[in-house]
Amino acid sequence: MYAPTSLTCGRTSPTCVPTSQRYAPTSGVWTIASEPSRSRSPARHLRRASDEAQPFISREIAKQAGSGRTEMRIADKVAGLSLRVVLLAVFGMSLAGTATAAPARDLPLVEAARAADADAVRALLERNVDVDGAETDGTTALHWAAYRGQVETARLLLGAGADVEAANRYGVTPLALAAGRGSAAIVEALLDAGADPNTTLPEGETVLMTAARTGDVDVLRLLLARGADLRARESWRGQTALHWAAAENHPAAVHALIELGAAVDERSTAGWSALLYAARAGRADAVVALLEAGADVNDTIRPPATEDDAPEDARRDPTIGTSALVLAVMNGHFSLAQYLVERGADPNAAEQGWTALHQLAYTRRPNSGKGMPPVVLLDRVDTLALARFLLDNGADPNARQTARFNNRERNNLNRVGATPYLLAAKHADPPLMRLLAEYGADSRLPTEGNASPLMVAAGVGIFNLGESAGTNEEAFEAVQLAWELGDHNVNGADDRGYTALHGAALRGANPIVEFLAERGADLLAESQEGWTPLRIADGVHYTGTVKRADHTAELLRRIMRDSGVYDAARHQKDVNSVAVVKPAGQ
Repeated sequence: MYAPTSLTCGRTSPTCVPTSQRYAPTSGVWTIASEPSRSRSPARHLRRASDEAQPFISREIAKQAGSGRTEMRIADKVAGLSLRVVLLAVFGMSLAGTATAAPARDLPLVEAARAADADAVRALLERNVDVDGAETDGTTALHWAAYRGQVETARLLLGAGADVEAANRYGVTPLALAAGRGSAAIVEALLDAGADPNTTLPEGETVLMTAARTGDVDVLRLLLARGADLRARESWRGQTALHWAAAENHPAAVHALIELGAAVDERSTAGWSALLYAARAGRADAVVALLEAGADVNDTIRPPATEDDAPEDARRDPTIGTSALVLAVMNGHFSLAQYLVERGADPNAAEQGWTALHQLAYTRRPNSGKGMPPVVLLDRVDTLALARFLLDNGADPNARQTARFNNRERNNLNRVGATPYLLAAKHADPPLMRLLAEYGADSRLPTEGNASPLMVAAGVGIFNLGESAGTNEEAFEAVQLAWELGDHNVNGADDRGYTALHGAALRGANPIVEFLAERGADLLAESQEGWTPLRIADGVHYTGTVKRADHTAELLRRIMRDSGVYDAARHQKDVNSVAVVKPAGQ
């Protein structure tokens, strides 16, 4: 994603935790505000274990301490590491013997700690082996004891004078590993031995944040009792321990942190609160805990208190104003969206430019190109049930969009002014069109650019057939329904001069062409560029490629001949000329 983080969650970053899109972009979709994500430690450079086993393991240790996987998207795509490699790294720590690591015989204490063999550790310490002997990346026996959760081994090593602040090449200390594991006994032993409770990874993730991500309340209380800074922020996006706890759905940790002084509405540098992180990731338990603690159910992404506190990209962020409700709908968390409305969320909130109903119309049927794939229902509430629920709770079916979606979807329609009904028509979604009409949606309201529901259902604003939502068969059903519901302006044109028949020609949808022609569509209507529907069917340079629909051109010529408007000289296909249709933007 780009600098700020994304409104949607994916497995590529904890931005559905703290720290923004550090890792891979959420597939270029809804790349919008900033949210928690993992720390940009060298852990992100994981490679195949067979290539570089020991550094690979060390990087995984860094990952365990320095990055939480909290992002989740509708499609929940896996971007980046293969699951098998990750599991191998996390659980296959026995891979430590390669040319890049010191041979095990040279570091018997490290080997014994890695094997969780307390008796061997004790015997080696009695022989006065080097307690701080480290592998080539700086990993010591104490690191392994903390990582394995071996309390007895850790105490033996500390009793022998092990360096409690030893850090490997990625800055990971035993305390960070113990906190990440949720081992209160080892954390306490390390603190008793002098470990710094404010130890941080290179980019500012504190041990307290690591513990919050893990959710162990005993570790959190222990660290705070020993002086951990509750208000510390990591350096990438200014996220706090509370953000991590909420994004990882640890309600007990959320309650504990707030009880101990965390502000429920504290913001990241991009304006995200803990509630927003939790709503985006569908962390229902954390949402309940935050609302119980006083979070505002109508909270929105807001810029920091002062402009100077915000990075340049956050000050320009077009998603400022996006509500927790819209974030939940956007990411397919429909039960959570219902709960937020039940707790008082405004279904018509649209500070960023569109309502939850607009968002739902898109979430049901997004583009299949740069947009996210359609929702795979993992929720007990389906999209139509949520739409009805929103309408029953006061959602306005005629609300107009005041800003463009910033989802990086490939789209050729300016949707400013669109109603949820018009978006449903554009996405060839008759079931949603019918439901909205049942609740009073005006079937004729156009966009700011005068594109009507009938026009967009026919194909005005389509990007690519097969990429834009809806098949030609579904679009034909949407056109018929739009007509049935009162949109009879068959010759209406948008600000660029395109009519529904132009859209049908671009789609190459012969049933729509015939339907419109039978109802008086102007076969010779010209766009601003002078293109008729036939000219478009003959071939246009559109969205970067040449598109043609010979079957539709043949049909239009036949209809024009039957209507007496075909001029062979005028309408003969010019094989040396390709019409250029200019996009309208989003």
